[in-house]
Amino acid sequence: MFSIKLGKSLWSLNKKRYWFGGIAFVALAIVIPKSFAVVNTGERGILVTFNKAQEVLLNEGTHPIIPFVSSVRVVNIRVQRTDVEGTARTKDLQKITTKVALNWQISPDKIQQVYQQFGNNEELVARIINPVLEEIVKASIPVRSLEKNLIERTELKQELEIKAKQRLEAYGIVITDLSVLNVTASDEFTKATEEKQIAEQKAISAKIVAEQELQKADYESKKAAKDAEALIARAKGQAESQKLLQSSLSPEILQKQAIEKWDGKFPVVMSSNGALPFININAPTGNPTENK
Repeated sequence: MFSIKLGKSLWSLNKKRYWFGGIAFVALAIVIPKSFAVVNTGERGILVTFNKAQEVLLNEGTHPIIPFVSSVRVVNIRVQRTDVEGTARTKDLQKITTKVALNWQISPDKIQQVYQQFGNNEELVARIINPVLEEIVKASIPVRSLEKNLIERTELKQELEIKAKQRLEAYGIVITDLSVLNVTASDEFTKATEEKQIAEQKAISAKIVAEQELQKADYESKKAAKDAEALIARAKGQAESQKLLQSSLSPEILQKQAIEKWDGKFPVVMSSNGALPFININAPTGNPTENK
């Protein structure tokens, strides 16, 4: 009997020990992770005790804290990007949409200020960065014409970046870069521009064709003039040649040429009275004469 009671007592004691051991293990499993805070690369930690942010700023690494009393709020200080799109009318009243990309990060010495004011980066973007960017975009577009907004992107970028720095630095935001991604005109203006370009291209093509026809006509006219000049020159040359030829054919030369060609035989032609004709080679002028 005694041994049975002793066995039951030991079993009850061991059971309580197991319960206490299990509870202790669970408690340790809960407490130990909450006793340390990990701050990763590119982050900073803000120590919060009884829901109040302390001035202690935790750098990268593992830090011991008091569980259930203190906690760490991690703040991202890496360079982040926010895209914003704004629509406004230009100086010449044309509607355009401008999309910009802002690269920014929280200044390390302003982390506590940002946390106290906004709590996290998402709230900072929604409440400050987006509205400020939209405002400065809408304020910068109307000072330029549509053409200048489309062409002078470098000047627009510089202006937007200066204004963004002036407005956002007060909130602990450091601007690393601002880019103008796109400037788009309205569909109506784009269509009108395309139609204008098509009309200009047609006008240019017509002008080119007209110039080509004019050049062709001018070429043909000049060619005809040159051909006429060549004909005149040829005619003049032939006339001069004939003139020189005629001047060179004097009676003496003709008589000499006839003698040179004569083979020494008189033609066998009898006159009506039976006398033989002969050539007077001593005649001073005129053609050779026949004497009967």
